Amino acid sequence: MNNALTKIATAQAAAGGRYPRFGRYLLEVEVIRTKEGFKGDSAIAELKVRESEPLAGGETPSRPGETVDYVENLSDEKKGGGERFKSFLMTLVGADEYEFANPAALKKFFDERQAGTHLLIRCEVFPKQLPAKEGHAGKVISGYRWSHVELNDEQLTQAEHARKASKLPALADALA
Repeated sequence: MNNALTKIATAQAAAGGRYPRFGRYLLEVEVIRTKEGFKGDSAIAELKVRESEPLAGGETPSRPGETVDYVENLSDEKKGGGERFKSFLMTLVGADEYEFANPAALKKFFDERQAGTHLLIRCEVFPKQLPAKEGHAGKVISGYRWSHVELNDEQLTQAEHARKASKLPALADALA
């Protein structure tokens, strides 16, 4: 049988990708990674939905327990993906921009330390209308508004237990 048909037949059906639908969320970072692909380098945060609520008059948001992806293309400098992903990381840990000015400071989030894994972040995913171009109506894309979550003692304990179960270093060591 044709190899391409075998790949299709054994693949899991995609239902619109793993992007979060419009809504407000409390998310837990599962993993942060980079990927080289057809359209260049991407930064990807895989996030587990802990809580969700719809926007006023909006569609049903992604459900708690689902894994969603936040993806930014880093190769197209005109689109600002690197800046947006840097902002995501800064918000995740409540850091200032100067703390992320050096690539070595970012490494701890992508290497085996996975410094952001099991941390919480709030996000509002909202419809963002792009301007019309060449006689075509502007596309509607997802905009993201990130908010830092200061972990309380219970959440910090849960994050540390989850990191230990995942064989990751303690949060303080990973962020150092």
